[in-house]
Amino acid sequence: MKLKLGNALPTPVFCFLAGIALCGIVQNAHAQGPPKFHVGQRVEFDILETGDPARAKWVNATITNIRVVRLSSTQTQTNYEVTVDPQRGRLPQVLEISQRLAEQGMTYSGDASRTIGFIRAAGGGNAGGGGGNGMGNGGGGGVRYDKLHVDRNNTVLADRAVLDCESLYHQPPAKPGPPPTELAKELIRCSAGYEQPSARGADGARTMDITQFTPTGSHRWRYGVDSAFGGAAGSVVYTYRVKFDLKTYYRQHNQLETGVEKIFSCYVDTNIHQWYCGQYQSVNDGQRTMILVKP
Repeated sequence: MKLKLGNALPTPVFCFLAGIALCGIVQNAHAQGPPKFHVGQRVEFDILETGDPARAKWVNATITNIRVVRLSSTQTQTNYEVTVDPQRGRLPQVLEISQRLAEQGMTYSGDASRTIGFIRAAGGGNAGGGGGNGMGNGGGGGVRYDKLHVDRNNTVLADRAVLDCESLYHQPPAKPGPPPTELAKELIRCSAGYEQPSARGADGARTMDITQFTPTGSHRWRYGVDSAFGGAAGSVVYTYRVKFDLKTYYRQHNQLETGVEKIFSCYVDTNIHQWYCGQYQSVNDGQRTMILVKP
């Protein structure tokens, strides 16, 4: 059978040709009542989209938007944007479900088990409690959002000023003894790209916020162990245990690493007589969180 766009087909035939999901959209293109759920409401979502109470797999989620979509010059459809609570270290899943499928189920002929909607109020209760018509933007519950910051060149910015690492190339000559504490912290933040702005017109800015800074001792330069440039047999290496949070900024999401712990070493580069700091040993990789970004 050849399907001609614009020619109307009986609903069962159209469902067979176009598939259940599209059929649900077409059948849902009729007027619905006010949304039963509201933006910001904590809900449970059937992640398998079964419509069957015996097979549904409920996960925690949040209604993060409600929008009216125009399907034709005469038909509109109300859709829920559902944001599923993220698993650790992953971005939350965002889905858009028509109001009919969300609230009423599919109830197709010959498939009587599909009797429930894909969304129910948190705790398995009935929908409701929103007040008004529930329209708007927002979020809450288990979903976290960051705001996107860009400059006039569309360069993604961090949520605070980034340390000027170039200025650290112009230190005064190093004095005997350990480096000044604040200088050591800044050198550590600038090592290995821990703190850096995005390239012009791009994303990828990073910030490093030190939460704990503990001197752990010193030792003479050891060949095969202390392997960075500029060290010599007489160099004294000072070590620090540092706990910090690291954040990387992208257009669609940010990546936050909290509770990271590493040992850093600092010594005087004998070629330029200035302090240098770099990573010495990893202690704890911390916890990674992915955060959605909105304009």
